[in-house]
Amino acid sequence: MINVTIKNGERIRRKQDQLCRGAMKACVKKGFHATSMREIADAAEISLGSIYNYIEKKEDILFLLHKDFLGRIYRRLDESAENFDDPTRQLFNAIREVFRLTSELRDQALFIYTETKSLSKEYLQEILKNESEFVSKIETLITNGMDAGVFKCKNPSILANFIAFSFAIIPLRGWNLLVKNTEDDVVNEWIDLFSLRLNVESVSDDLNRGPNRMGK
Repeated sequence: MINVTIKNGERIRRKQDQLCRGAMKACVKKGFHATSMREIADAAEISLGSIYNYIEKKEDILFLLHKDFLGRIYRRLDESAENFDDPTRQLFNAIREVFRLTSELRDQALFIYTETKSLSKEYLQEILKNESEFVSKIETLITNGMDAGVFKCKNPSILANFIAFSFAIIPLRGWNLLVKNTEDDVVNEWIDLFSLRLNVESVSDDLNRGPNRMGK
């Protein structure tokens, strides 16, 4: 969606990644709109004059930051679910690993949640479409367990949205939760709650033992 003057795809990707890293350094304290393009360029170690070879406008950087963050979350979901064949461990390993990643990226996550409102309608529609696909992947993990006779769930779509929303808890509520609890305490509590909702025993302890593929 971003029109650029340079046609070298790999170079564009590399420089856009560099811009995203610089923008996070520059914007995390002041906010996106209060940060100048010169500050972003300096943080990214790219000359101000050459930035527009890789983007059209400042808002493109905000869109790229969203795409980068969501892409990392979605890849972690797919990779962590693939580690298990059992539907219960597939779902809850995915929950645990995505939760851990959003905790690691809490500054970027909080920035994304705060600045989403600043996206143009066109960019916002694409981001929301991607988020809907993410929720659908979680819903598929739930329905796979239902088809296997493992889970009981009246409305997997609603539960999938609850799970997706729970990944924001450390970025948004970590200031309070982590005073008396560790991140593992929090994710294990979530796993216990979602296990109860799906009418299965919690697998939080088993997940710490690593992949457990069927037939092995």
